[in-house]
Amino acid sequence: MSIDISAYLPSDGQAAMRRAVTPIMATMQGSKILAIAAQVKTLQAQGREICNLTVGDFSPDQFRVPDALTEKIQQYVAEGQTNYPPADGVPELKSAISDLYRDKLGLDYGPEGVCVGSGARPPIYAAWRLFTKPGDRTVSFLPMWNVGYYAHFCETEHHFVPTSAENNFFPTVEQVEAQLHGTRLLCTNSPLNPTGTVIDRDVLVGIANAVVAENRKREAKGQPPVMWIYDQVYWLLTSQGSTHYNPVTLVPDCAPYVIHVDAISKWMAGTGLRVGWGVLPPYLQAKMKGFIGHVGAWAPRPEQMATAWLLREPGALDEYLDGLRTQINARLEKIYAAVLEMKAKGLPVDAIAPQGAIYLSLKVDLFDHGFSTNEEIRAWMLEEAGVAVVPFQAFDLPADSGWFRMSVGAVGLDELDGALDRLDAALRRRLG
Repeated sequence: MSIDISAYLPSDGQAAMRRAVTPIMATMQGSKILAIAAQVKTLQAQGREICNLTVGDFSPDQFRVPDALTEKIQQYVAEGQTNYPPADGVPELKSAISDLYRDKLGLDYGPEGVCVGSGARPPIYAAWRLFTKPGDRTVSFLPMWNVGYYAHFCETEHHFVPTSAENNFFPTVEQVEAQLHGTRLLCTNSPLNPTGTVIDRDVLVGIANAVVAENRKREAKGQPPVMWIYDQVYWLLTSQGSTHYNPVTLVPDCAPYVIHVDAISKWMAGTGLRVGWGVLPPYLQAKMKGFIGHVGAWAPRPEQMATAWLLREPGALDEYLDGLRTQINARLEKIYAAVLEMKAKGLPVDAIAPQGAIYLSLKVDLFDHGFSTNEEIRAWMLEEAGVAVVPFQAFDLPADSGWFRMSVGAVGLDELDGALDRLDAALRRRLG
């Protein structure tokens, strides 16, 4: 016999939830991207042909993790490498990550500057917890992935600073300088999710120098520094003709203040394997290790061991990355070329050339054709063209500017042909 607990639960579940949880958790919001993805799945279940360009993930049908990685994971499981790993990562992986940063970025942090977690999120959240307290001033630049949720959890006074397409949706040096006074945590990301753009070298140099100058003033006054989360989870997926830059490589004096965030989630298409890390000044590593250990956010040992092995095989890794970048860029370039062709025909669309990551910034300007919001345009594209995209509002940019994220991680080249043709036809119908 089993007990049906529904008879014992409050009739008003939402009211009961608000009484039970803290105000911060009661007001926690879900992902807008996942809400759109659920709508897409519903339409697909109804038999609609939908090209899903919303997912910031890799479909295994299109993009596989390295075969050698899969084989090594299975090997380490069979060997019994299934117990708890050290809270900050197995020594083999920490050493391999340290060497990767030394060899490819010219940064020697040593293994003692590496803290492994279950993907990129634990190091990000750990940094928020390490450096902020309720009421502290924190800053990010829009559009950018998910920062608002962390600010909500940590109860900081967060400032969202809008950027523009003219600057590839990155802040100017002047914008950063204007925000530094009193700020405890600065958040940037390049290549950028959602735009697929990379930050300009001179801009990054200017930001790094501004952070150093601000912190020298604070040190003289005995004040805590502004810390900088530099999220570079897409750095090995930079498009041909673009270059990824690192602030510490360019301005070594900013090293005490930069927390690098990275993971195999994107550049090994291994989002579900949950191996990520922070690379940070060794004097801070123990505190990040402690936080990740207390919340149990370590990566599985077999995946750590396999990742360490593959990072020690530069030939195999480079061959895989070359193939992955080729597949991604083929999709991004196909979309970009089609959008430019539509634009040349007089249709109200535009895009920014692919620079990195798995994203393309698409502009659909239908505000003089019966629409007043990005959400209305997004819903119309889904219904009329079977093309699912994410408005930049999902990345905290409030303006209805017609900009959307297109992600190619879950689509094939042949699928894109039909989707782009449908979008072209829908736009023509709309314009009459």
